[in-house]
Amino acid sequence: MKEDLRVVKTRRNIKSEMMELLQKKPVEKITVTELASQAIINKGTFYHHYSDIYDLYQELVSDFIENSLGSLDYYEDFFTEPERFIQKFLCDFRDNDIKKKFPFYNEGSHSLFLPYYVTEVLLNRLMSVNCVEDTIENRVRVQCCITAATATKSHFDETHTNIIIQVVSKMIRSTFPQIN
Repeated sequence: MKEDLRVVKTRRNIKSEMMELLQKKPVEKITVTELASQAIINKGTFYHHYSDIYDLYQELVSDFIENSLGSLDYYEDFFTEPERFIQKFLCDFRDNDIKKKFPFYNEGSHSLFLPYYVTEVLLNRLMSVNCVEDTIENRVRVQCCITAATATKSHFDETHTNIIIQVVSKMIRSTFPQIN
């Protein structure tokens, strides 16, 4: 079923205005009243599409991450060539680049959830390459490896990239020895 063009345009307008506001201040400081005024809609229209500001923010973040991770072509390397995967992933998602690419990145407390969203999408993408059986146990294993890469990346600067690649790739190889 084709979506109503008015709905598409309204949602696009709301998202666009939200991104503008997010460039100026953190999500915690944005109100529905302010956003509705900026988007030239009434609050009822906003609530017709979203339950609250955080619902909209989560959709924006999810869209961004889906688009960013959707363009990667090396998911299988996670299991077959972990060094290559970790190196490319860390290069593609440097903190400075995220801030440039993520058009509404703000240092507010909601930015802390960005790694969580990345991990969730990445986990699903990695499981979809079918290198390992999609079980709860394997999902936990993959998630631990992803978290190791993303968490260490945020705690160490780029001079430690080779150590991160070495340690995390060893972790992946020992977690999935049947693949290597």
